Amino acid sequence: MSEVFSVIDDEESLIQLCEQLSSSTWLAVDTEFERVSTYYPELCLVQVSNGDTTAVIDPITIQDITPLLDLLYQPSIIKVLHSAHQDLEIFFNIKGSVPTPLFDTQLAAPLLGYAQGIGYGNLVNEALNIELEKGHARADWKRRPLSEDMLRYAADDVIYLGQVYEVFVEKLKAVEDQSSLNEKLANLIKAETYKPDPNLMWKKMFAAKRMRGKQLETIKKLAAWRELTARERNRPRKWILADHALIEMAKQLPENKATLLKIDKVGEKTVNRHGDDLLKLLHNE
Repeated sequence: MSEVFSVIDDEESLIQLCEQLSSSTWLAVDTEFERVSTYYPELCLVQVSNGDTTAVIDPITIQDITPLLDLLYQPSIIKVLHSAHQDLEIFFNIKGSVPTPLFDTQLAAPLLGYAQGIGYGNLVNEALNIELEKGHARADWKRRPLSEDMLRYAADDVIYLGQVYEVFVEKLKAVEDQSSLNEKLANLIKAETYKPDPNLMWKKMFAAKRMRGKQLETIKKLAAWRELTARERNRPRKWILADHALIEMAKQLPENKATLLKIDKVGEKTVNRHGDDLLKLLHNE
């Protein structure tokens, strides 16, 4: 029999739900978001469950989600997530911090004999012997109305997450050394986890790690510039400039816009918009 859940798509219902959940000891939390054409993820759904009450909350139709944020940031409630980084990034972008205290079932799983980095579906299968539907993993969560199947899929993510958490809490009582888990959970709280240093973004490019001297100094500057530009324009990094283009710029050091245009993956629109800035970076002007 399918678990019951409610769909919350207006402010009055949200206020009532949050009051109902405010005395919970823990909340399983998940989000659905889109990040196709933006730097920052766009929040499309928030799912919560305390084991008794489950709700799918629609932040697209609800203009003010303050009651939900107040609930999630309540320090008396443990927020339970699986592979929490991307979900927490959304809340960090909204509030400048993440909701605490936290528990991440993916991080805890290896202490209990499950695979490192285990996916949610596999964990539910192994821990609860339940096979989850996989049909909506790549759904368009921005579209409205959402189908009943999509809402059910979203609700299941927190219904079974809560059940896994309760199993884990019992099993962890037998694990004496939880220092590695506590360290990883502590890292999830740090601001730098969600707002990386632009000056270190070059390390994400494998080819950059082989560079030395002038090339290395140049790629560091280019990668930092791209990161800040992507944030400012709210566009994916590679929409600003592809890794390959940055690497070739650092190697070739083009002298003008005409030579910039000869680099693969650098088009006229990019040169017209960013050419002057790039040339200044390339030649320390």
